[in-house]
Amino acid sequence: KRWIPPTGGNAKMNVDAAVSRQGYGSIGVICRDQTGMFIGASTFGFRHIIDPPTLEALAIREALALADDLYLRRIEVASDCKVVVEDLQKDNSASYGAIVHEIIAHSSSFDFCSFRHDFRSSNYEAHNLARHALSLGGGHRVWLGHPGNLPSVPVNIVTN
Repeated sequence: KRWIPPTGGNAKMNVDAAVSRQGYGSIGVICRDQTGMFIGASTFGFRHIIDPPTLEALAIREALALADDLYLRRIEVASDCKVVVEDLQKDNSASYGAIVHEIIAHSSSFDFCSFRHDFRSSNYEAHNLARHALSLGGGHRVWLGHPGNLPSVPVNIVTN
């Protein structure tokens, strides 16, 4: 398990999605700077959305929103869902095509924004956060700053 840092002073947004057996979906986003310092995190729980690629696209959309909240202008977004990353890179329409188009439009507002595929072994923190978000119930949560003061996220999920 090894986090891969971003290039050229960019911030890195790792994203992932999770699905429960009870029909819930969740997403997790963790943002770090090029040194690995935690900048912020976000989760969102969804009722009745359990399609993994759709959830992964929603996680990428949330990463862009978190970058806006953090006033970041140069970001790299990493997902372990290769098909969604390829859909974004090729502007392919899929069942979640409206989300893809929204992401592409939003990404143009950044000075630099790239989408890449990272294997799960490099994306384990976002995976753990998305899995943990299933236990938090529905809704949106955002944490900015040091993870030590996050009451509902185990610190070991969001620290090196």
